[in-house]
Amino acid sequence: MMLIAGVLGTAALPAFAEVPAPYNVAAGQFVTVTVRIITTNSSGEQFSEDSMVVPFGGLGSFGLSPNGLPFTFADMKAGSTLRFGGGVLDFQLLCGLFGCVPVTVNLSETTATLVANTGASIVGSGRADFGTTWNLSGTYVTTTPFSSSPGTLNTTSVAPFGTTFTFDNTGFIGQQLTIGSIEGDLDASSFPPGTTARIRTSVNFGNTSIQGPYFVGPPPSCGTGDPCNAPHASAGCSNSACCALVCGFDPACCSTQWDSLCVNLAVQQCALTPENDQCTSARPLGFGRYPFTTLNTDTDGPPLITECADPAVGGNYTNDVWFRVVPPVSGGLAISTCNHAGFDTSIVVYGTCGGVPLACNDNDSVCNGGTSRLVVPCIAGELYLIRVGGKGVTGSGEIDIALGDPAPLASGLAVEWPVAQGGNGHWYAVYALDGARTFEEAKETAMALGGYPATIGSAAESEFVRTRATPTLQGGPTAFGLIQAPGSAEPAGGWGWANNEPLNFTNWNAGEPNNVGGEDWGVIYPNGKWNDDRNAFGNVLVEFNSNPNLDSQTWSFAEGGNGRTYTAVILESRVTWLQAKAYAESQGGQLVSIETQAELQWLFRRFVSFTNMWSMTGYNGGPWVGLSRETGEWRWQSGEPVTESPWLPGEPNGSGEFGCFYGGGDGPLPGLDDTFAGNARRTLLIEFPSAACIGDLDQDRIVSGADLGLLLGQWGPCAPKGCIADLDGDQVVSGSDLGLLLGQWGACP
Repeated sequence: MMLIAGVLGTAALPAFAEVPAPYNVAAGQFVTVTVRIITTNSSGEQFSEDSMVVPFGGLGSFGLSPNGLPFTFADMKAGSTLRFGGGVLDFQLLCGLFGCVPVTVNLSETTATLVANTGASIVGSGRADFGTTWNLSGTYVTTTPFSSSPGTLNTTSVAPFGTTFTFDNTGFIGQQLTIGSIEGDLDASSFPPGTTARIRTSVNFGNTSIQGPYFVGPPPSCGTGDPCNAPHASAGCSNSACCALVCGFDPACCSTQWDSLCVNLAVQQCALTPENDQCTSARPLGFGRYPFTTLNTDTDGPPLITECADPAVGGNYTNDVWFRVVPPVSGGLAISTCNHAGFDTSIVVYGTCGGVPLACNDNDSVCNGGTSRLVVPCIAGELYLIRVGGKGVTGSGEIDIALGDPAPLASGLAVEWPVAQGGNGHWYAVYALDGARTFEEAKETAMALGGYPATIGSAAESEFVRTRATPTLQGGPTAFGLIQAPGSAEPAGGWGWANNEPLNFTNWNAGEPNNVGGEDWGVIYPNGKWNDDRNAFGNVLVEFNSNPNLDSQTWSFAEGGNGRTYTAVILESRVTWLQAKAYAESQGGQLVSIETQAELQWLFRRFVSFTNMWSMTGYNGGPWVGLSRETGEWRWQSGEPVTESPWLPGEPNGSGEFGCFYGGGDGPLPGLDDTFAGNARRTLLIEFPSAACIGDLDQDRIVSGADLGLLLGQWGPCAPKGCIADLDGDQVVSGSDLGLLLGQWGACP
């Protein structure tokens, strides 16, 4: 069944004051389309034209009157369409002393859509000539010696349409079709400066025709049963006039069942709202692919969390419809509009109406036209609510529900490639370098963390890194251990691992390495492919030979800290700030209070720079921290006010009452953002109170020779600000302090 682009208002559907007469263009018909391009510049106006024979299609409807033969008047309905296939056209333009400019236009299929209802008398021969206004839409690529530029054709033009009707007792044929020329502007960037161009399209229909039934009365199944805007097993629907119109397009809607395709037609043709416009009336689905439409819908779901929002449209998400799925088995629920929706979709999955999202996807990289796909972990028998919407636009398509394998979720800053799964037992993490850094700086960072820039020795290791320690381009490319020896033959000579492991496996991107601009260092893309690049990196892929135990760290007195222990937490499910606060308290701590710039920088280096702590989306959200605004004042969970600003430039900007790390499209950044109560993320930082361990001066939870050395180094009277080795508090480091330290020798309790 083909779907019409426009809608027919309910006011146009009185009980058979006119006879519904839907039309379509039978398959296998062709027309001649002639396109003229008119250019205007300082030298005046010129034109060139070319023609092509293309397939012809379309559908729409008429309203005929009186209520039976002979019909004397036809009302052609808004939304009726005529479609013309595309092709390549050649023009000679801007001709002058030195010849003409060749211009090629690759025109997609174009659709002429009637803008408003228009009526005409049917004269004795059956002829009806309508004064019509059409919108012509499509896309094209214009190629000249100056440039190649895509463009969108979206123009409204007056173009009379005519047909000669032949009626029998049940239907009609429209022949001798005519339409006036439709004219609009071309993208000026395709032509030299100072030149404007218009495109004029005319059609020779030849012997083509339109055809369809007419309904003096509704089919027997119309006027009874369930609503027209909801799928049901029986044929027909309760609105007789709308039912008759839909069944003119698809007779199965009145003979077999009123399925999702029938609903889409009813929504489009009769200006209805689909029944699953609201979360509370979500349409139940099983496994399979189902037509849907968002036409005539409103927006009833909660604002998108930042992880799910598209910065290109300011997070705008509108005109949503809802589906409900109860999977019969546990595993992964795969949901997709990928390449089978006619508009830019976004998918969000919830457990309850108004709840925190379980998963979301927008503009998947392998899907065309901004369509989407995701796999969410699922449990047999539980309810999953699927929300599909657009970005200020509506449209139609198909949603596919199936079983799938959900991607494993990171639970820590680094992830292990287990030996039991064919791995090497090593751990991997992506670490943001906070700016353009050299390879040596990236290497030093990796070594300071206890690892080294990663080496990748097999396709299996490459696939593990791609899926579990995914490299990124946010904030700059990701370095790994691949370098080119100085003086090597370019572009492919001398490549090897920085730690001198043998290079037995490569995964270069197509056309790489190519040494454009002196590229002697390797970078790894999110898809796992390699490229040679310059010596400037935003991230580094770090490999550890054993568990680096990164998730909990103590900020020791020896490094200027406060002796407290901090933990980076990555949860299975997304949580709001209030939920994160409750979780931190359930663990015996609280969301971190970052009271100084020194603490901010230490936390960023130790925890927050790991990309597993971030959503790594357009609105790149980092972990929750213990900062909230109460009674108009920002205050830490410790109770302290904000004295040393932790905010990113321009923040706080009034967008919410709770604090979190934020990076935008630049990757992780060492600063905070204010955000709204409904926002959610999987990561948070917990701060634990320090436990007393007299003598543990370096805060490594062991009283040892290192602590003894610190005490002896401070022997004597303390400085005015005190000294950490003054264990008895008498402002003198002496034998009594030494005794206390020796009494605690060994591991702290």
